[in-house]
Amino acid sequence: MNIGPECFKSSELSKTEIYAIQKLEEGTADAYNQTVALQAILKKICRVYDTHFIPDSPNQTAFLEGRGFCGQQILKYMRLDPQVINKLGED
Repeated sequence: MNIGPECFKSSELSKTEIYAIQKLEEGTADAYNQTVALQAILKKICRVYDTHFIPDSPNQTAFLEGRGFCGQQILKYMRLDPQVINKLGED
């Protein structure tokens, strides 16, 4: 499987984004850091709003689709109707 450079394009995060993700993991992120971290995860790491198709490269396309799927799952649960959440069983 050949995973080319397109798969890693735009994954580089700024210092601010890296610190925000670290604070999120520590549980010390304020509202600003939470927003920065979430946007970095969705837009840069998962590339949820990008086109994932790479012409003549099914492996790269599949790789990017996997990243995008993770972002789509995050968006799905962020936007889940509270009535639907309340119907779910407890852990």
